[in-house]
This record gives sequence, C-alpha cells and structure tokens, in this order.
Amino acid sequence: MSFAGWRGVARVLRPGSLAATTVALLAPGLVVGPPFDSAVYVLAGSRIREGFMPYRDVVDNKPPGVYLLNALGQMALPWLDAWLISWLLTVVFTGAAVLLVYDLLRRRHSPWVAWAWSLLCCAAIACHPVAAGGGLTESFAVLPLVGALWIVAVLSRSRRNLAAVGCALSFASLLSLQCLPAAGALAAVAVWTGEGAFAWPRRAVALVAGGLPLSLAVLGWLVAGGALGEALDQIGPYNEAYRASGSQLLLMLPLLILLLGWLAIPAGVGVWRLIRRPRGFGPLDWACAIWSATYAIFLAWQSRIFLHYLILLIPPLIVLASQGMAAIWAQLRAPNRKLRGLAVGLTSAAAVVLLISASVTVELSGMTLQRAGDAKLVDDATAAWIRANTPGSATMFIWGNDPEQYLAANRAPYGRYVNQFPMVTVGYWSADRTAAVLASWQASPPALIVEGPAQVPMFRPPTDIGGVGYLDLLGPLRDFARAHYRLVASFGDGDNFDDVYAYVPSS
Repeated sequence: MSFAGWRGVARVLRPGSLAATTVALLAPGLVVGPPFDSAVYVLAGSRIREGFMPYRDVVDNKPPGVYLLNALGQMALPWLDAWLISWLLTVVFTGAAVLLVYDLLRRRHSPWVAWAWSLLCCAAIACHPVAAGGGLTESFAVLPLVGALWIVAVLSRSRRNLAAVGCALSFASLLSLQCLPAAGALAAVAVWTGEGAFAWPRRAVALVAGGLPLSLAVLGWLVAGGALGEALDQIGPYNEAYRASGSQLLLMLPLLILLLGWLAIPAGVGVWRLIRRPRGFGPLDWACAIWSATYAIFLAWQSRIFLHYLILLIPPLIVLASQGMAAIWAQLRAPNRKLRGLAVGLTSAAAVVLLISASVTVELSGMTLQRAGDAKLVDDATAAWIRANTPGSATMFIWGNDPEQYLAANRAPYGRYVNQFPMVTVGYWSADRTAAVLASWQASPPALIVEGPAQVPMFRPPTDIGGVGYLDLLGPLRDFARAHYRLVASFGDGDNFDDVYAYVPSS
C-alpha cells in the first residue's frame, strides 16, 4: 500500500479507535447494570411512557431533560431494555463529544498528537470510576457543551450559528445543572468575540432566540402535566437543601488530585501563556479557560463533588493542556540551555504524574466494578425472588437507595419517592411530609417493602457516608412497617443486602 493509502487508512482509524475506546470503557455498564442516578433517570423515563410526570409522580432534583431523553429513547426503541437504551445513548453522546474534541485539536496539532490527547480525554470521561458505566446527566450534557464550543471556535458569528449555540446550551442546561457555569462561559464568549464588539446585543438576541424554543416547549409540557410547581420545589429548595446538608469536597480532594494531576502542568502552562499574551489567543482558548475557572468555582461553592462531575471539566482542560504541552515541547529545541532544561523537567514531571493517575484510575476501576458487581448479584437474586413470588401488579417500596431494583424486578414503584435522599435531607423533609406518606400507606399499603443499604435504615444498621448529615423523621413509617409487614426473604449480608417484607392484612 502506498504512503497516501496508509494516510487514508490512518485518517479513518484514528476517529474509529476513539469510538471503539468509548464503547470499551463504557461496556462494564452492560454487565453490572445502571448506577444509582442512572437507574432513577431510566425509571423516570419509563414512568413518563406510562403517562406519569416527573416531579409530580417521581421525586428527583435534576432538570427534566434527562428524564425526557430516556423516555424518547424508550419510545423510539420499545423492543429494547430500558437500561440498554440509556447505555447506547451514553455511548453516542460521549463518543460524539470525544470526536468533536479530536476535530478541535486536529486544527491545531498534528493528527497523531490530536488523537493522543483525544484518547486521554475519552479515557478520563468514560472510565468506570467517572462515568459509572453510563446513563449519568454529565455524560449526556457534555455533547451539547462541546458542540457549542466547536461552533464558537470554528464557525462565524452569523445569526444561524449563534442560534445553534443557544439551542445547544439550552439542551445542556435541561440535562444537568452542573452545565450552568460552562453554558454561561460559552454564551459570553460567543456574544463578545468576533468582529464588531458593539454588535453584542444583536448576537445575544440571536443566541437567546435559539435557546428559547426548546426551553419553552419543556416548560409547556410541565405546565400541561401539572408538574411545574413540584419541579420548581425539587429543582430549587430541594437542591439547595441537599447542597447545604453536608460537604464532601475536602474528603474527595486527594482523590481528585490523583486523578487529574496529570493535567496540572500542561494546563497550567496553557493558562499562563493565555494570561501573559491575552491578545494572542482566540475564542477557543478563552472559552476553555473561562469554562474551567467558572466550573471550579461552582464546585467549590457546592462544597460537594462526585467523580462524574469531572466529565464536564475534562474537555476544556484537555484543550488547554494540549496547547501548554505543545509550548513545552517547543522549548526542547530552544537555544537557551535553561529553557531546554526546564522543558525536560516539566515533560518528565508530567509523564510521571500521568503514570500515577493512570495507575490510580485502573485501581479505582477494579474497586468500583467489584462493588457494583457484588451489588448486582444481590439485586438479581432479590429480583428473581420477587418475580417468582409476587404478581406483576404488586407495588413495591424501596427503603433505601436501590432504585435499580424496580427495573430488575419489573415492579411498579409505590408512590413518588423512588429513593431515600429527599426523605432524609435536612432542610427539605418534614414531619408533615412523613405524615402524608403514612396516610397513603394506611389507605393502600405497598405490597412489598424492600430494605437495602440506607443512611436512615428501617431495621438494619445505617450505612455511613462521611461528610453528609441526614435527618430521621421516618419513625412513623418504621412503626407501620413493624406492625403490618413480615420478613419473607433476605439476600446478601453486611453493607450489601436486600430484606424483603410482605404486607400482612390484619385479621
């Protein structure tokens, strides 16, 4: 094969290998099943298909986009398993975002350098400790954000392109509240950069006009379904109470440094060059720098971070780091001996930290997969017993945080609380809310109560989550269960168990 032929093959293999890596890194999700958050979103999508509404019939604190995305996917592919659909959507959204990052980098670096950085981006946002096998809001929202970044960096500031940016940012914000800092940064750069600085009002109008239709359509759907009031309550006060209930940031900080330390040197050099010569860089660099800075401030304000939050931070850091490392490598041939020595030292340090981060990621992947696999064994055994011993119409209440059990057992959730977090959040839950749940139980009890690991347990010892405080006002529900339910099956042990309680009608 000629050299031109090899170049053609490589041109196809590079993006193809990125797509294949995305599939491989997310593949464990098909084996161990959905993580907690993803199970809630899949379940909410299934309930929407059945005619129910989020917030009104399924309590959760995320924007409505992720529920609608799952519902639309299930409507389009009704013959597939609901979790498989969510997983496939994750592959498409994550893979497309990585390919857009590759295209942005390819415009600045050689094809193989762009591919190497894109491969690192893919590994960072799709590995199991971060993406948890798929289905998370950040794994979906990263695509419209990177799509908006691509438009800002590559295309002109025409009204059509600005409207496309607005639509992408609206879509991202409907998927995840974590997108808000990035969306604001991208909107600001899109409006203020380009020729004619005083044309920003016209550009702002075009951007807002592009984002409004989608937001208004979703708002109208919530109003028509009678769920707007509950949506405002759960996205607003519940989220704020959840944020204020505890802090995990300091506990997670050492792990974050180990996972992201490899980006510190090259990204730091990239930011330093941007500050030193602000007029020498374009919208792409400024958008990535502002995106990263505002997102870091947002995380600090929340005082709470989970590893999947990093999905929205990696792409802009990759762009900045690629520029910084290119500048470092350029000094390896500098005539100044001190500059060459500094470049060698920075390159060596970055390589060592990259190896440490890779080792930590592999080790953490093994731990998270083992834990998820153990939990799935218990869930599968419990679900098999429920399917074999109860009718399909039986309603089930999960006491704890195991919403994937509804999907595994194929049983309808009893009531609107499909996980325990809203029921134990300080500043949100109240004795009146407990009384309302108790009244519904007294009027029509759930056929089954399944107790799993929980911060506020029914009868088992509590599961400890450091740095977070929980409220226990569930005593009346516990007393009702003690008086009207009996233990009929138990699976697992320790912190990984399911106890199945069946309702016993009084004589």
